[in-house]
Amino acid sequence: MILKNSLRFVVVIILQILLFNNIQFSGYINPYFYIFFILLLPIKTPAWLSLLSAFALGFIIDIFSQSPGLHTAASVLIAFIRPFVIFSLKTSREINQDQEPNLTNMGFTWFISYSIILILIHHTFYFFLEIFRFTNYLDTFYRIIASGFATFISILIAQLLTYQKSTK
Repeated sequence: MILKNSLRFVVVIILQILLFNNIQFSGYINPYFYIFFILLLPIKTPAWLSLLSAFALGFIIDIFSQSPGLHTAASVLIAFIRPFVIFSLKTSREINQDQEPNLTNMGFTWFISYSIILILIHHTFYFFLEIFRFTNYLDTFYRIIASGFATFISILIAQLLTYQKSTK
């Protein structure tokens, strides 16, 4: 499990830096695929490890994106909130602490709800921290929704490429 998550950590960083940071439409849409790593951390991951991983991930993305701590702060926030979101979403399946909260283990509807909530929290915090004011909130809201949609689609595609029909 450690090897799999370490490999995923490296892959999302490479994809974010080389591919997703170069996707920009009118300055409004920029998918932040790197949060896929935080979304898929196993449920039983200790809080300190989850926060430390999110900090390292955000810090590396900040270095290559030349953003002063914005990704780090937003990543740590969703890593902190993630356990509350996982256990607040109702599921017909029993939540196994050893599982990753992914499409295969948790189901389509649950995964969509889970990922959209965390993506919107991340993007809202990130974009308001980026402009550091509440003026032009409609413009900021548009950026949150557009980038959030692009991020969600990229994460959903990645999940569908690795989806395995549950045998339960």
